Amino acid sequence: MIRRIIHIDQEKCNGCTLCANACHEEAIGMVEGKAKLLRDDYCDGLGDCLPVCPTGAITFEEREAADYDEAAVHANRIRMGKPLPGGACPGSNHMLLSIKEQRQQR
Repeated sequence: MIRRIIHIDQEKCNGCTLCANACHEEAIGMVEGKAKLLRDDYCDGLGDCLPVCPTGAITFEEREAADYDEAAVHANRIRMGKPLPGGACPGSNHMLLSIKEQRQQR
């Protein structure tokens, strides 16, 4: 299937690890000191990694890629000891925490 997915320019990558830390799906890993897209099916195409890259090494491209596999991402995160809290998407985590804090303050 043709879909939007990230591309990491190895020439521009300085190995800072910011993109790997920003990727909630664990699609980006560090290989020989450079960021690398480890699996197409782990990349959701949302691009949380783009704004943190200080060198502009990450861009989107449209290409043949495996479908995003949310179940595989969750299984991988559990294997790595990093399950998503409550099965929620990372962006809603802050909202859930703030609601919990508000309830505790009452």
